[in-house]
Amino acid sequence: MALSPLHTPEFQQSLTIWPHRSLSKRGFVIVMAALGSLAFFIGLGFFLLGAWPVIGFLGLEILVVWGAFKLNYRAAKQRQKLTATERELIVENVAPSGETDIIRMSADWLRVEVTPKESPEMSSRYRQRIYVTSHGKRTEIGGFLHPVETPGLAAEISTMLERARDARMQTG
Repeated sequence: MALSPLHTPEFQQSLTIWPHRSLSKRGFVIVMAALGSLAFFIGLGFFLLGAWPVIGFLGLEILVVWGAFKLNYRAAKQRQKLTATERELIVENVAPSGETDIIRMSADWLRVEVTPKESPEMSSRYRQRIYVTSHGKRTEIGGFLHPVETPGLAAEISTMLERARDARMQTG
């Protein structure tokens, strides 16, 4: 169900989720400077021993580590914005490339599913997933989050949807 441009929701609550990255940009610079310094001194030692080709491999190693960090930071740009109104839930998925996909789901019969119900062991290959379903549409929420965050996020989404339903009941 799409809202007409003339309808402005009386209730609106938003929630934005993104993957956590513990290393800041400043930390990245410090780590790369430490690795670069270490590689320089190791390379200098090999150069003085006459094994100068090792320097190229050390440089390649630093380049691979830098590239891995850059890919990690690019993946961290992923976002999911959930907006609940009294009539619908809007799920806005923003990919690391910036491409946006918007899914609108009617609030009627909307429910939050956590599968499997029981939280698996941390060492398990499987993890819990959160799905929001309504009228045959199903979309995953927070698939990029750490497994420990899943139950709390599911509860927060359920609370947000209950508030939206309560607002709809009050407005009639």
